[in-house]
Amino acid sequence: MSLLDVDRRTLRLFALPDAAAILAFVLVGEYQHSMLAYSLTHPLRLVGVLLPFVGAWAVVAPALRAYSARARSWRGLLGWTVLSWLVADALAQALLASRLFPIDFDPIFAVVVAVFGTLFLLVARGLAFAVATWR
Repeated sequence: MSLLDVDRRTLRLFALPDAAAILAFVLVGEYQHSMLAYSLTHPLRLVGVLLPFVGAWAVVAPALRAYSARARSWRGLLGWTVLSWLVADALAQALLASRLFPIDFDPIFAVVVAVFGTLFLLVARGLAFAVATWR
């Protein structure tokens, strides 16, 4: 087992749902803060909001086994997803604190991202896993 324990089958199963979950989470957040219309008409802002979260997930998830074969069980899906997102959120918040992105670090926002980002990912991954095991 290597540091980047990426199983191709797991990656194929979860990569698209993960991306969709993070995008949906960010779009819902933009809507909740009355920024969705602005972000959709200013795509660089939307990319700037998405980048810390997608980038952190892309770095952390493979390293913390969110794409390992063990993540293809209900228990593994839950554990590796939660652990990976919480670490990815911490990294994303550190990136936001750098002030390189159009949104700033806020401790309350970090908690909201941790909770709701986890929920979005778990729902997306859970649906993908349920469909894959149902077939």
